[in-house]
Amino acid sequence: MKFPWFPGHMARAKQTMKLHLSGIDLIIEVLDARIPRTSRNPDIKGIIKNRSRVVVLAKHDLADPKETETWLRILRADGLKCYAIDAETGEGVDDVVHGISSLASETMLKLAGRQRRPRPFRVMVVGIPNVGKSSLINRIAGRKSAKTGAKPGITTGKQWIRVGRAIELLDMPGVLSPRMDDPEDIFKLAATGALTEDSFDEVAVAEGLLEVIQDKAYNTLIARYKIGDIHDQSGHAILRLIGEKRGCLGSGGVIDVSRAAVIVLSEFKKGLLGRLTLDSPAVSESGAESQ
Repeated sequence: MKFPWFPGHMARAKQTMKLHLSGIDLIIEVLDARIPRTSRNPDIKGIIKNRSRVVVLAKHDLADPKETETWLRILRADGLKCYAIDAETGEGVDDVVHGISSLASETMLKLAGRQRRPRPFRVMVVGIPNVGKSSLINRIAGRKSAKTGAKPGITTGKQWIRVGRAIELLDMPGVLSPRMDDPEDIFKLAATGALTEDSFDEVAVAEGLLEVIQDKAYNTLIARYKIGDIHDQSGHAILRLIGEKRGCLGSGGVIDVSRAAVIVLSEFKKGLLGRLTLDSPAVSESGAESQ
């Protein structure tokens, strides 16, 4: 791995979180519905302490719907308000807005009871890179206010976005844990797009992903690439078959597995290889959530 796990803007983002926390009423923690456990930064809980928190499972249109429901049940059992959304289409966002508005009304009533001046309800939006924070904010705001993009690291500094007169949203840069040392977690973050493409071995990740898809969505895989029976085939062998089918050939007709890997990873991120959840909720149901 070549990724500098804790680049400068992430360190600054942690400091910014701490600096602004005293004026924040609510934290929205955005997770990737395909990796709800892996996309949780363990540092965030320590930073936000006892602040009210809402959890949003973004990109749920790309995740297994049954497993998303199980993850929602696990998170809600922890006493958290939790929603599944597709920020690209807006599905589920109205539920998030309703939840925020309800909490904002409660806070404003408390301020009025203390004879405090009315002020906007302030919400900090946090999560790992490329999880969909800015897309969610734009949906809530009803306009393109926050920067978005298909690659991680688009937001590198804080952005305040006003929603009407009652709510202000603070979009924070994506922050990965500086203690990332589990190869399985790194694989999942790479496969789902949380890491920059130049920070990992795309062939190795694509091969690992193909083995997961072979197990979870076998028929979708063979139908997509028209590769026939691949039972008991390794990820490397499957990738070579895909490269051959897609014409990824180099000099002398040698299969270019790097080009094939780019195709596989791109099509997975677009949901073309099926709705897949890489974090098993069964593992988390067997024990308490770490956050």
